[in-house]
Amino acid sequence: MQYTLILGNRVYSGWTLRAWLMLKHVGAEFEARVVPLYTNEFDRFREEYFPARQLPTLVATEDGTQNVIWDSLSITEFLNDRHPEARLWPEDPLARAAARSLCAEMHSGFNALRSNMPVNLKRCYTTFKPDGKTRADIERVCAFWTWAWREFGGEGPYLFGDRFTAADAFFVPVASRFRTYSIDLDSRSRAYADLILRHPATMEFVDAAQSENWVLEHNEFDLE
Repeated sequence: MQYTLILGNRVYSGWTLRAWLMLKHVGAEFEARVVPLYTNEFDRFREEYFPARQLPTLVATEDGTQNVIWDSLSITEFLNDRHPEARLWPEDPLARAAARSLCAEMHSGFNALRSNMPVNLKRCYTTFKPDGKTRADIERVCAFWTWAWREFGGEGPYLFGDRFTAADAFFVPVASRFRTYSIDLDSRSRAYADLILRHPATMEFVDAAQSENWVLEHNEFDLE
């Protein structure tokens, strides 16, 4: 099986970061190809890799057959099926269901947080003030973390114990937002956010983002 991960701009794409982390976690060799969002190249990507219409997209080629898997959650499930030894999800059925629930809400919810705190791996704002809906989203994320530690985390540093799982990966872009916008967190949430941002695969991705020159104006704020 040969993998090509087609990425959106690393600086701005939390979805891309999740898929990157999943591939790194399973130990798969893969080619990474960046397609700048909202460009002619992005339009050509959607034509070439139909039915995919968004990034990231994983192209899995086996015996000459090219398979297209798009959406970070679908990519996670595909890699879990192909690489069960990597244990992307917790082994316990209840913990696994909880982890999937967390990822599903992170995948589809938190609209205020997404809109008002877009991912930007090159910036650090010190004067950002979240509005009420955004603050409620931030508080729910931290409540998720506290609940997972209490119910499933034990003494481990991650949400579900000693092992980094898909649930941790899905919250890395959120942790990056907390850092970008200088969000005040309780001490344990801050330590956890720092932990997953220091994950080697996260740091590799963030380092690569620094060399990108594309600018998406709607992800840039006139703030200090």
